This record gives sequence, C-alpha cells and structure tokens, in this order.
Amino acid sequence: MEPDLAESWTVSPDGKTYTFNLRKNVKWHDGTNFSAEDVLFTYNLLRDGKWTSIFPTSSEYEIISDISLVDPNTVRFTLDDGIVPFQERFALPILPKHILESQDLTKTNYWQEPIGTGPYKFKEWKHGEDLILTINPDYYGEAPKSDLIKYIFVPAESARISLLESGEVDAIKIDPRSMNSLEGKTDIKIYSMPAANWYAINLPSRIWPFDNTTVRQAIARAINKQQILDTIFNGQGEIAYGPFRKADWVYNPDIAFSYDPNESRKLLDDIGFVDSNGDGVLEKDGKNFEFELVYPSSDPERKDIVIAVKTDLANVGIEVEPVAKSWDEITWETWHNNAFAAAFGSPFDPDDSNYQIWSSKFIGGEVRWWNPATYSNKDVDELLEKGRTTQDKEKRKEIYRKLQQNLSNDQPLAFIVFCNYVYAVNDKITGIKPRNGPHGQGMNGGINGELWWNIEKWQKE
Repeated sequence: MEPDLAESWTVSPDGKTYTFNLRKNVKWHDGTNFSAEDVLFTYNLLRDGKWTSIFPTSSEYEIISDISLVDPNTVRFTLDDGIVPFQERFALPILPKHILESQDLTKTNYWQEPIGTGPYKFKEWKHGEDLILTINPDYYGEAPKSDLIKYIFVPAESARISLLESGEVDAIKIDPRSMNSLEGKTDIKIYSMPAANWYAINLPSRIWPFDNTTVRQAIARAINKQQILDTIFNGQGEIAYGPFRKADWVYNPDIAFSYDPNESRKLLDDIGFVDSNGDGVLEKDGKNFEFELVYPSSDPERKDIVIAVKTDLANVGIEVEPVAKSWDEITWETWHNNAFAAAFGSPFDPDDSNYQIWSSKFIGGEVRWWNPATYSNKDVDELLEKGRTTQDKEKRKEIYRKLQQNLSNDQPLAFIVFCNYVYAVNDKITGIKPRNGPHGQGMNGGINGELWWNIEKWQKE
C-alpha cells in the first residue's frame, strides 16, 4: 500500500477505524477541486447496494458502519469488524461527485469519457480501434515522461507482432508460445512476468460423481500439469497445487503431489469404478464416468487446457466432452452445475478472492463466480474467518497454510498451473517495472495491468 490521493493514514489497534489525510490542491481533469466529499460519495455508492450491476463487489463494503468528514481533507471510516485485508479496499479509484451525483450510473456517458485526477487524462476512444490519453498538466505528482499514450486494439496476435517489428507500436502482449520466434530479435525485449492467475477444473461437489472426494483426488492426479505448462504456456509459469504461488508468503510446500495416473486408477478402483464391458470407460452403479467440461469460447488457453485434460482423463477411463460457451451463455447455473475450466487468482492479501471462492456462506450467492464448486468445509470456513481477523502476520501465515492443506485434501477445484504474462517491448523503452499480475488480463492484456501500471514513468530513449 502506497500513498496517492491519501498522503497518509492511521489505523486503530482493533483495525476498526481508518483515518485518511487527503492530498491538498488536487484537481479533477476538468479543473474542479478534489475533496473529501468525492471520497464520501464514492464509498456511499458502494454501501447503499443500489448499483451492484456497476459495482459487483458492493457487498464487501457493507462492513463500513460510518463515514465521517473530519474536515475537507480528512475522512474517517468506521468498520463493524477489524478485517485485516480491508485496507486494500481503500485502493479504489475515487469518482467525481460533481459529475455523477445526479446521474443514473447505468446510463451515464461517464464510463465512455471518464474524468479522473491522474497523470494522464482521457482524450479520445474509438471503439475497437484506439484509446488516446494525453498528459495532465495539473497533475499533483511527478510529470509523466511521455506527452501522449495511445493504445491500439488489435485482436490478432500476428498483426500485433507485425506492428511491433515495424516500429508502429512499442509494447504488445503475446502468447507465451510466440516467445521463441521473437527472442534474440534486434530491438525487442521479452518480459515474462509471474501472475497470480491460476487455472483449474471446477468440480461441483453436489453433482455426481464429483460429490465423492476420492473422485476429485483421482482427477487431480490424472492431469499432467507439467505437460500443460510446457506446451500451452511454453513453460512460462509454474504448476499449481493451490491458490498461491511458491513465492507467496503464505505458500504451503507440503501440498505438492506427483502426476500419477496409476494412483488415479487405483483410487477409482477402490471406490468401485470398473470398466466392465471393455470400452475404456469406467462405470459405477450402471452409470458411465463421463461428463461435459465447459470452457469460455473466447479463451484459447482454456480451450487448449480442456483438450489436454480430456486426453489425460481418457487415459484413466474418464470420458470428457469439451463444451464451448460464450460468456453470455455462462450463467450461474453453468458455473455451479458443470465441470468448468476456471481461472482465478489475486496478487493481493491472501484473503482476497479466496474468501469468496471457498467460504460456504457464498453458496447460492448472486455473483456467479463465488464458490463455484458449492464447496462446504467447516474447518475451511473457520480458517477463512480467522485469517481475515487475525492481526499477527505469522499466525495468519499458519492459518492460510492450513487452508491450503484442506483444499489439497478436498480438491473442490483441480488446480493445474499458474501462468506468466508475456510481453514483447521495444528495447528503447525504459522505466518498465514488472509486478505480479492479477487474474483477468486476457490475451491482449489490460491497460491498467501488470505491465502498464507505471506507464507514466516510461520513456523512449
């Protein structure tokens, strides 16, 4: 956590009261003064529950019991509980009260022509073509190194690579499998950056045959994770055994296990799955071990993972039918009632995302991606609650290590790999500072993601 619009802050010993001292003499891009009123306005939007379609994580802010303006530059938040990771919820973009106060947030044009307080301001957005940002001369911080930033939307990777090689663009996101063709080329530098983004197969525990823990264990051991990492991600990443990478401060090394199709077959045999008719597909109680495996049709990486998993599971007698669906077709029911090629992950506090993915309190919730496995484990629920309310870091580390052991035992999702995000950049660009990326950057990369986050410090030598 670093100061920005808040120059400094204090937290009460019980973690329930946050007092923020705001930076003075900050202006919105339209010249209006920024103030504590904007902060109050933004967080009240989240708290009142009226705009969940715009802010789908609004429920996380219900814990705020009071917001008070101490003075025009000081804001005090009071929480119902001392939730340790809640400090990260104060790293939100602040919205301009003077523009949005009387508007319908589902209809306003603000999202198409935004106004902020940062080093660059919006100039033009031609949908599907480009987005142009220009320098903000009134920015309160160090002046940006470049006067203009232009993002060009190019869906085809081959076209992006051509633009980079010709010098028409300076940085692109690439499929890791494209690295080999670009490495060693003059004037191009490759950045392969660890991401918190993990891929797994969601195995809803209330649906046969995933309602049996041994079945889920067998599936996890039958997937050749290393081969998937090497072929689909060109080795750029690491095998996943749980929701944390090896470098994460809470990672539990004891949860790792080997790819072992023989062990998988034995586990299934022990609980009565047999191939009685010799067709290569196991059955039990007159039912074949077969299921559909859904994946987003727009995600080539998940498609390739599903094809690999189909082959691996066929090797142990499980028949998988890949099913592609658009995101419009992927409803709450799709998430919770099917095996699904899932992707999640957060580089922030270990509570972030994991609380919603594993806690049984989110079963049946409105947000479709929360607890997709309909997973319920009393010990896990207790660990998640302790993890977010325990102040001591070493005690939190032990809590999240126990959480990982429970997930490894239960396999509500069969973890496969963490990916790296890979970029090819003009080697004359300086100021790039890679950092651990979040889930959701996609094949083309988000404009506020793991590479671009400090773009105001970039310059071309």
